[in-house]
Amino acid sequence: MWGFLALVGLLVVPLLYGFLRDAFGWNRNKFYGDEMNKQKRNSVEKRYDQAEIQKDKVRQHSRNQGNHGGFGGFH
Repeated sequence: MWGFLALVGLLVVPLLYGFLRDAFGWNRNKFYGDEMNKQKRNSVEKRYDQAEIQKDKVRQHSRNQGNHGGFGGFH
């Protein structure tokens, strides 16, 4: 019986300690910059977004008018 309680204690105490460290903010291993980095856009991502917007504009223009005044086909 005491052996079983000792085994349970060996498993529960580290989990409880880790939970309390997270709950009270004592965990110093968190990387809070990760959330900030998700919100930043670098120059490559900005250019990619601009290219996507331009591609959508071209696609919409060709869908609406194309090269044949909106009638489609060959004339």
